[in-house]
Amino acid sequence: MYVDIRSVLRKHEEELRCFRQNLFSADPPSELPAAMSRHIRTTGLTAPTGFGPVRSVTDRHAVLTVLGDISDQAVLLERPDRDGSVLTLSVAARHKQLGTRQAVDPAEAGAWVKAIVGSAWAPHVYTAGALSGFASAGVRTSHPLTTRYFYLFLSRDGVPHAEPEHQLGVELSLLGEADAA
Repeated sequence: MYVDIRSVLRKHEEELRCFRQNLFSADPPSELPAAMSRHIRTTGLTAPTGFGPVRSVTDRHAVLTVLGDISDQAVLLERPDRDGSVLTLSVAARHKQLGTRQAVDPAEAGAWVKAIVGSAWAPHVYTAGALSGFASAGVRTSHPLTTRYFYLFLSRDGVPHAEPEHQLGVELSLLGEADAA
């Protein structure tokens, strides 16, 4: 299913540009404490960066937030022999008046991810579906999973590549294939 986010996207062009710039910057954001910045650099992790809230085009009561980070594949996949990095994006929704979490429309989440990574990288993005949801005191409740996750695997040279062998415990599918399903 195609979701047209152009009307909302135009209103957030500058914020989206800053999000991309922060996401792909080698330096942690300057507002982080020095010790945390050092830890991030030495472990191969990055500080998550966010985009939003933006109004949903499929649910008039929802606003969406996108978080992203880039980490070493060796760290995320727990495989020291892996080279390259992985871009992780998550898309979450909240009711704009009540503030409660709610499920994100999969097609809308995919449209935002495509807008973020661009047309050249979009065919290489994998979706893991909805993986996280409500929790109470660290214990998952019976509420549905709400946040949708996406992964883009990049070589050391920044070239997208196929999903590597992993033990993430989730089944990934290419974003385009998930749209067709």
